[in-house]
Amino acid sequence: MLGLFKRYGFAAVVAVGLGLMTFVVLGKTVWDGVGSAVATASSPGGGRPGGGGGPGGPAPQVVAAQVAMHTFNDGLRAIGTAQARESIVLTPKVADTIRIIRFDSGDRVQRGQVLVEMSSVEQAADLAEVRAANEAAQEELRRTQELFDRGFASQARLDTVRASAEASAARLNAGGSRIADRTIRAPFAGVVGLRTASPGQYMRPGEQIGTLDDISEIKLDFDVPETQIARLAQGVEIVANTAAYPDRTFNGTIADIDSRVDPTTRTVRVRAILPNTDEALRPGMLLTVEVRSNPRQGLAIPEMAILDQADGAYVYRVVAREGGQAVELVRISTGQRSDGMAEVLSGLEAGNQVITEGVQSVRPGQPIQVGAPSAEALPLRPRG
Repeated sequence: MLGLFKRYGFAAVVAVGLGLMTFVVLGKTVWDGVGSAVATASSPGGGRPGGGGGPGGPAPQVVAAQVAMHTFNDGLRAIGTAQARESIVLTPKVADTIRIIRFDSGDRVQRGQVLVEMSSVEQAADLAEVRAANEAAQEELRRTQELFDRGFASQARLDTVRASAEASAARLNAGGSRIADRTIRAPFAGVVGLRTASPGQYMRPGEQIGTLDDISEIKLDFDVPETQIARLAQGVEIVANTAAYPDRTFNGTIADIDSRVDPTTRTVRVRAILPNTDEALRPGMLLTVEVRSNPRQGLAIPEMAILDQADGAYVYRVVAREGGQAVELVRISTGQRSDGMAEVLSGLEAGNQVITEGVQSVRPGQPIQVGAPSAEALPLRPRG
């Protein structure tokens, strides 16, 4: 050692010392790991997922829900486009210049209200002339009728005057129609869309001045595969959703089913009616539709209570034990799942309680304490 010290100096001695210390530390770590593994393997429930707490530990706090009746439907989903109950494009019947527009964008109008007046100066002058001629013709007919009644006019004279008066009245009606064609009235009550023309603008038939929509109700058209026609009937409930209002649902009913199946797509067009009293829905909106046909009552539990395993579905059922409550693992058979609820076909009875929160912290036979659910995790209330 003295020779080593003299040959390599103090650095060699320090290196040897560090090596010995590292060996000691690694040996202790390995020994502690082995001891922990042995202790875990020998403890009750060791290595079991979700097996929190031994039999002598405190009972874990869980939340349970009661098995109750819920309304299930044969769900059928589709995509549809919203349409107004009534909808027109405001366009003139004759080519002429706009004299005045009596609405603004977004106005609510009543049936029969004048919306647009086209220029009609020439037609108004013609109508005044025809009206005067008609008055003269009607007066001539009155005088001739009196003369005929007194025997001073022949039947032929009376017939000629009467024909002239009727022709004059027809010309007056035609003149009035030409004036009416230059006046655009609202055929139904509704909301006017964006105005796309201005006074003084020359317009032709078919050119758009604006739009008028009655959106107190919405017609929702969607296509359904022909194989699902048996589920469709007038009055069947539908529920619609739109991305514009992610937190709302819109309820309606099927009003009509097309009499033909599209031979290309093998689908049938269905029309539903949605009340729209607050006018939240607008024509052209894309909506997802769920047809709720064949409603039925069935036992249900929140989906969050179900443990889906390779060999089936399980739940933890709350059972009464001496001195408190405990849990048991129960295999169940499920049916339809909707609205966060799962239909229970077998394995549970009405009134049973199943754990919805704290599932991972319990194991079969373990005592538990049932608490109130948190506001964020409340299950959907069963309908019906």
